[in-house]
Amino acid sequence: MPKRKPRTLPKPGSAFKREYQGKTYNLSVVEHDGRVLYRMKGESFNSPSAAAKSLTNHAVNGWVFWGMDKT
Repeated sequence: MPKRKPRTLPKPGSAFKREYQGKTYNLSVVEHDGRVLYRMKGESFNSPSAAAKSLTNHAVNGWVFWGMDKT
C-alpha cells in the first residue's frame, strides 16, 4: 500500500471556494479557543469533511472537495 504524505492543517485565515450544484460556497479556516475550525454559511465545523457533508448530505472527503489536497 502506498504511503500517504502527512497533511498539514491549513492556517487560520485560509479560504477555499467550491461550486456545487450551481452555487458557490466559501469555507474559511478560523481559530477559536486554540482549535482550528472550518466556517461556512455562519456555521462552524470540526473538519472540512463535515462542512462538505452539510452541503452534499453524504460522506465526502473534505480535503478533496475543497481542493485542500492541492495546496
